[in-house]
Amino acid sequence: MAKPRLVLYKEKEVKNTRLVNIDADLHAQLLDLKHDTGLSITKIVERFIAYGIKNVEIEERRDNE
Repeated sequence: MAKPRLVLYKEKEVKNTRLVNIDADLHAQLLDLKHDTGLSITKIVERFIAYGIKNVEIEERRDNE
């Protein structure tokens, strides 16, 4: 009997990842989202960061802040 094949697909784009430290409470919330969505924490964080970068507003700090 023939062994099952192991197929590896070439990736069009090689993605590098970087380690980011976050607060333990935020990590717990990410775990909840992971449980609710079935997405990996990496995917969830990437989507949040991508959204944040597209929607960020930068303002000058007022003197009384």
